[in-house]
Amino acid sequence: MKKNQFPITGMMCAVCAGTVEKTAAAQPGVNSASVNFANASLSIEWNPAETSPEIVAEAIRKAGYDMIVVESEEEAVEEKEQKELAHYKSIKHLTALAWILTIPIATICMFHIHFPGENWIIAAMTAIVLCVCGAGFFRRGIKAIIAKAPSMDSLVALSTSVSFLFSLFCTIWPDALPHSGEGPDLYYEGAAMIIAFVLTGKLMETRSRHNTGLALKALMGLQPKEAVVVMPDGSTVCRPISEIQSGDRLLVRPGERIPVDGPVVSGLSAVDESMLTGEPIKVEKKVGDPLVAGTVNGSGIIEMKAEKVGANTELSRIIRAVREAQGSKAPVQKLVDRISAIFVPTVFAIALITFCVWAAMGTQYVSLALLTSVSVLVIACPCALGLATPTAMMVGIGRGARMGILVKDAAALERLAKVNLLAIDKTGTITEGHPRVVSASFSSHLSPDEMELIKRLCYGAESESVHPLSEALCDYFNGLGVVPLLPESSSYVAGKGIFFTHDNKDFEIGIPSQKGEFADDEQVWLNQGLGVVEVRCHGEAIAVFAVEDTLREDARPTIDLLGQIGIEVMLLTGDRLATAQDVANRAGITKVVAQATPERKQEVIQHEMKAGKIVAMAGDGINDTTALASADVSVAMGGGSDIAIETAQLTLAGGNLSALPKAVLLARATLRVIRENLFWAFIYNVIGIPLAAGVLYSAGILLNPMFASAAMALSSVCVVLNSLRLNKIKLK
Repeated sequence: MKKNQFPITGMMCAVCAGTVEKTAAAQPGVNSASVNFANASLSIEWNPAETSPEIVAEAIRKAGYDMIVVESEEEAVEEKEQKELAHYKSIKHLTALAWILTIPIATICMFHIHFPGENWIIAAMTAIVLCVCGAGFFRRGIKAIIAKAPSMDSLVALSTSVSFLFSLFCTIWPDALPHSGEGPDLYYEGAAMIIAFVLTGKLMETRSRHNTGLALKALMGLQPKEAVVVMPDGSTVCRPISEIQSGDRLLVRPGERIPVDGPVVSGLSAVDESMLTGEPIKVEKKVGDPLVAGTVNGSGIIEMKAEKVGANTELSRIIRAVREAQGSKAPVQKLVDRISAIFVPTVFAIALITFCVWAAMGTQYVSLALLTSVSVLVIACPCALGLATPTAMMVGIGRGARMGILVKDAAALERLAKVNLLAIDKTGTITEGHPRVVSASFSSHLSPDEMELIKRLCYGAESESVHPLSEALCDYFNGLGVVPLLPESSSYVAGKGIFFTHDNKDFEIGIPSQKGEFADDEQVWLNQGLGVVEVRCHGEAIAVFAVEDTLREDARPTIDLLGQIGIEVMLLTGDRLATAQDVANRAGITKVVAQATPERKQEVIQHEMKAGKIVAMAGDGINDTTALASADVSVAMGGGSDIAIETAQLTLAGGNLSALPKAVLLARATLRVIRENLFWAFIYNVIGIPLAAGVLYSAGILLNPMFASAAMALSSVCVVLNSLRLNKIKLK
């Protein structure tokens, strides 16, 4: 199976999106299809042996829409933008023409300006508005009716054509029906106004919806178009980024963006990685340090080696993740989709009932019957309903991406807003994951020369070790200026330590024996939660080291913030209880589960979920993956294991723990905006449709089709503008 996302053009409302989704899903070989109306995209999973995107695109074209299929994602986005720009310009011109014709029509009709042939002139001007400016509504609306999936275009086409044809009938046969004034009842201005207002609304909506995708476009803009390649002879040549291959040496000058992922091979600089971590402070980069595409080089000139290029860079992965997340549907959207599917047929039924009820009251009410039924058709637009959820999700996920919070799908963002318990791993999550030696003791029986020899041998043995604490010991010895001495032979035994020989003496670096002259020191350190490493010669302890995994600087403030926003934090670790309790005390965590195997972590998560908790799990290691997969929301630390990141629904780029409370607050703000959007979309129709049907006519209140069309256009724009507020909401 293959899965990809393709831009769709021509959709005007949520019903259009439903039609595209059904058309794609009905094609043989398509396993699943999902349309996001807000970002105009179709995500499909298909079997290459049975179908292809081109076949699906052809079926969608027959349904009246366009699916863009090109090799490169960037090309697809560019082509979509070009078509959207052309569409925007077209709507802009049609809207201008519609108002140029509609304003005189409305002025003549509303102020009762009479002159010879006025009705025929107005009829001709209205016909131009309908046939030229509103041609798209009729074309798409009729196709939708034929396809048995009437849309907003169908509502507009039917309401304006009925108004125009009724007015034309009364113009030709003015005395055929009773009328309220001196002349026949005409609704030319209503038909023209509907087209003008709907076009204006679509113009504003198109412009507003363009802003909801700015986050993704900004991310794509971080990728440089060219890179400077250093040739074998030392000369440089500028090449397109698409031609850069793994292994190429690249020159990055001050102020330039890093073109691909790879290490520094020469030079020294400070790099702005805020796009990745959200932190404004530049990070110093020296030889061997990794660079990420899209970050900005500071004042130094550096040379790097290309390792990950093209679609394999971290920036490309982030862009794909954001695109997929913005194209996904939140659970609440499924209910909205079901409502939208029956919305338009229901409106048709209400309009027909409205007409029949008023017409049955007598011939003098025929004009009123027409007026109310047309108003019902016009005011009941499914656009606001269809835009309520996806626009908020797009803006929320886009803002998260700019903050270094990568959300895998919309469902995860919705669940994150409800989380009340966070289970968090220790090493690499709330601690740095880079232990350091905080204290050391050597046997009093060692001479200075023997002590120096022990340091050199330990350094040499640890430098070739895979022991988790070897890095801490190597850093310690390196800081003392010790020169490593490789032992004659060495071996590592999992769970016990390193065994090596030198000058016919057997040495061991491993877990503490708590015997001999270091027993008291070791017990104190162990009680403090420190890791203890002991060096033995022929079984007798000759040196001991206390090792501590440094707490992240942002750990305590982050835990405090999570508590303030109502989230309980539990430390869930495989480490010893004393060590876990020490870290928990320093971080401000009261609930601790220690010495937990991967299976035990999973059991703890499931137990809390059965107790009614909405659980998020944060971790960075392979041993966290089962717990991450079991939790309601899984959070991975960027820079952790690839498996953990792949499993997680939320990734904190750069391992920025302080972004976690912001992610929760952003999710809550997004869900709040969705609820606001849905409330106003529903209440708008609940109030508007009865008013349009004339339930308050006896009280002198009647909604004219002209005002109904203005209200319809305004509802969609309000939903989009309310969603865009997420870009400005302060996450406090």
